[in-house]
Amino acid sequence: MRNFSLRALLAPLAVALLVACATPDASLLGADRDTVLARHGAPPEAFALPGGGERWFYPLGGLQQFVWAVDFDGAGRVAEVRQVRTTENFGRVRIGVDTQADIRREFGPPRIVVPFSRTGLVAWMYPYLEADLWRSEMAIYFDAQGIVRRVENGPDPRFLGDGDRR
Repeated sequence: MRNFSLRALLAPLAVALLVACATPDASLLGADRDTVLARHGAPPEAFALPGGGERWFYPLGGLQQFVWAVDFDGAGRVAEVRQVRTTENFGRVRIGVDTQADIRREFGPPRIVVPFSRTGLVAWMYPYLEADLWRSEMAIYFDAQGIVRRVENGPDPRFLGDGDRR
């Protein structure tokens, strides 16, 4: 019985440690692309940045709440590593200025795209952990020209009642 209890305690700890090892972090600063590839594999999505740099996205887990950006400078070295789906980052979205390309480059691919035919807007839905506590979803609305027209957040519907039916 004691072995089972010990295993039950150690298994989640082992998983947490493995996930922590798989998460890009500040230890990558100054590393080259080959080092990042060796540690984390090919990124599911990458974007060019001004000045010849590049941003690689690494989503963590199936809920899409955590997406890490690894930014390379023009020389191909890691200049910054950060979790992009945060309240602070969403607060920097500029209504009437930012485009779909800007949003995709900042937050990665949306979980789902929802058209609203009555308003002519399309919402890109981004799950995130608000205040490191609430499972939320940010909706960024675009007009037909791909310009941000509205931003709003609310609870992630996947965790309400019967879940997300979209």
